[in-house]
Amino acid sequence: MNFTFALMAMGAFGVSGTAKVTGAPDTRLAADHLGMSRGEFRFIGVIELLGVLGVTTGLFVTGIGVATAITLLLLMAGAVSMHLLSGDGLRGSLLPLLAATVLTGYLMTLT
Repeated sequence: MNFTFALMAMGAFGVSGTAKVTGAPDTRLAADHLGMSRGEFRFIGVIELLGVLGVTTGLFVTGIGVATAITLLLLMAGAVSMHLLSGDGLRGSLLPLLAATVLTGYLMTLT
């Protein structure tokens, strides 16, 4: 079960992080909509990609997995907050909420 949650988290954050780091058109629009600079959005993408490494390592070193999951959960809490503050409502917050759910499952299977 842990491996399944890890794969889902790695896929979600790998795709999202890569899109942000490469400056995909959708992420540029999202950054503008959320009132963030593209540099800030790229930095978030780097954190997400580092999270992929942390989740992978967490399969072998529990402490790193726990720390990574908590860090990414905090990042997703910030994402939900930004979407709500920008008027997107719960529908606009769906992806970070889904990612947080996967991370919670990953974290629960680690401990």
